[in-house]
Amino acid sequence: MSVLTVAELNRAVAANLERSFPLMRVRGEIAQLTRAASGHWYFSLRDAAASVRAVMFKGKSAVLDWQPKEGDQVEVAAVVTLYEPRGDFQLRVESMVRSGQGALFEAFLARKEKLAKAGLLDDARKRPLPESMACVGLVTSLGAAALRDIVVTLTQSAPRIRLRLYPSLVQGQDAPAMLISQLARADQDPDVDVILLARGGGSLEDLWAFNDEGLAMAIVQCRHPVIVGVGHETDVTIADLVADYRAATPTAAAQRIAAPDIAARQRLAEFSRANAVMMRRRWEAAQQRLDLSVQRLRSPSERLRERVQRVAALGLAMRAAMSARAANARAIAQRQAAQLTALDPTAILRRGYAMVLDETASVVTDAGRVADDQALKVQLSKGLLEVRVQKRHLPDDAG
Repeated sequence: MSVLTVAELNRAVAANLERSFPLMRVRGEIAQLTRAASGHWYFSLRDAAASVRAVMFKGKSAVLDWQPKEGDQVEVAAVVTLYEPRGDFQLRVESMVRSGQGALFEAFLARKEKLAKAGLLDDARKRPLPESMACVGLVTSLGAAALRDIVVTLTQSAPRIRLRLYPSLVQGQDAPAMLISQLARADQDPDVDVILLARGGGSLEDLWAFNDEGLAMAIVQCRHPVIVGVGHETDVTIADLVADYRAATPTAAAQRIAAPDIAARQRLAEFSRANAVMMRRRWEAAQQRLDLSVQRLRSPSERLRERVQRVAALGLAMRAAMSARAANARAIAQRQAAQLTALDPTAILRRGYAMVLDETASVVTDAGRVADDQALKVQLSKGLLEVRVQKRHLPDDAG
């Protein structure tokens, strides 16, 4: 047998109690009521024979529209549990009504059972809400806080959705008939996509109009889907149970209606963010390509400057080549001139030599080919002499 610590024992007992005793209703008189600074209420429920400790946490007590006091006869919906640090058996109260409403609650349970047997509470019977709603037929009171909450929520979350108001009493003897009439009017409106039946919180007696069997049947018979948002989160009415969609509060009902628009905006925002990231990446890639292109692509002025420099260099080279060729040509010309000068007969004549020509202007180079008394011309460096041969002197070897 294992040995438990005290904490383990209390934890096991608490878990067993909560499993063994589901939510139940308990009637008794309030005693030893304490309202803590935290907003929690601590008290006892007692009758003539016994008492039990109870706690109602702030989230539950805050929704009551009346202030319990010691000596009040009440009915609570509670879970049996254990306060583990002290091992105290207690009730955790989820909701509370005055004891005089007990008969109403019994009637509520009987009506709920009747409609459940008829299959009107089955989820399979209920119609799905449209994926997108453009016009909502709102059946509620003109003075209800629920109307303001719905208008504010839809204006902020889905401003495109139109509200078509069908005002009705939401409390009192005449409320059920008026709710049924306005529900039928909204159902006949060709522009309406969905009907919202709403009112704020209250006691079981305040909300009794929404437990009317005729109203339940009218909701079931509507052609359009019906959303019911009545009271606070812990309030449950017959209208809630037969509705195609039950919202915990009127604000929650408006949020459900606006949900497709909210989701669409979120998808659009995500798409915009993704598109912005993609565009930024494309822009960065384009910038990199541009930078690379700029590195490869020189400006026209730079290319022109390089061409000017190249032309200038070619000009210098051409001038150098031309100068070299000119110098070479001058040297050749000078050599040729020197050669010509050396071969020039006048140059020879200027050195004192003479050139002898016969009558045919042929140069006489052989005395043996000249006759005595032959007329000859002697060309000097300056001038010409006409002479006659008086005597010839031939070389010794002439024979």
